[in-house]
Amino acid sequence: MTNRGVVFDLGYVPHEGPRLATGSVMWAIVREGVRRVFAIRRHFRKKILPWLLVIAAVLPAVVFVGLAFFLSTFAPEAETPFGSHADYFSLVGAIVLLFCGLAAPELLIPDREEGVLAVYASRPLRAWHYLVARAIALGFTVAGFLVFPNLLLYLGFAAQDRSGFAQGLIGNADDLVRILATSVVYFLGYGAPAFLVASFAKRTAPATGVYLAIMLITPGLAEGLAESGATGSRYAALLSIAEHPPALRDWIFDRFGGSTLDKAGFDPWVSLLVIGLLVAAAATLALRRYRGYL
Repeated sequence: MTNRGVVFDLGYVPHEGPRLATGSVMWAIVREGVRRVFAIRRHFRKKILPWLLVIAAVLPAVVFVGLAFFLSTFAPEAETPFGSHADYFSLVGAIVLLFCGLAAPELLIPDREEGVLAVYASRPLRAWHYLVARAIALGFTVAGFLVFPNLLLYLGFAAQDRSGFAQGLIGNADDLVRILATSVVYFLGYGAPAFLVASFAKRTAPATGVYLAIMLITPGLAEGLAESGATGSRYAALLSIAEHPPALRDWIFDRFGGSTLDKAGFDPWVSLLVIGLLVAAAATLALRRYRGYL
């Protein structure tokens, strides 16, 4: 035994590699979020539902584009269930709504409830960095449902254009702008409420249930109140949150949808305003919620 101190050389070597900025940390969170949503490197049973939704969204476009190269009757004006991009958005919109209800809680709740945010807090990361990264991750996944199959349809329509494939691409180029605009509308209209619910829920399954209840019950409730005939009852149609993205979709593709909002006499800019308010509310409340963690 000795009372003399001993100094051990542990061979500490300082970090000599690149010191990555906040953007790199955010990009890592985005990549991890996409992998988590699609259950990559996770148990097989967790992969079933998200990938079934992917197949349901993409398969119809693949089938109809395949028919485009074998049948000469495939065209935007053809009498088919998916004869236009607007029709396809009608199909995929319901899938995106369900997917947002599953993905947003999976992106936000486990990190918060399992203490993972403490690890992120050790990096140069603020609350809004984290939330923006998670929103981008959701945006990437939603784009796979909305943009990719519609691009397949765009190529299929161009392949059957009588003036040739190249001319079909050029002549219908304005459809690309409409596809992107409608995709953004669906992402914001369905993603913002999902983020808001997931920011406060403690478990993923109840969060999904609350979100789907809000999105699926309010249209019928809003329609019933709007048609009650009471003074100012038409404004109850604005409570139909799930119908605002389709209302803007019909306006973007220049067609009449016949939704509760249309029957109540609201212009498309009102739906755009409601979606903007939802996004602002979700961003503000989520930021206040996460400032205590990051």
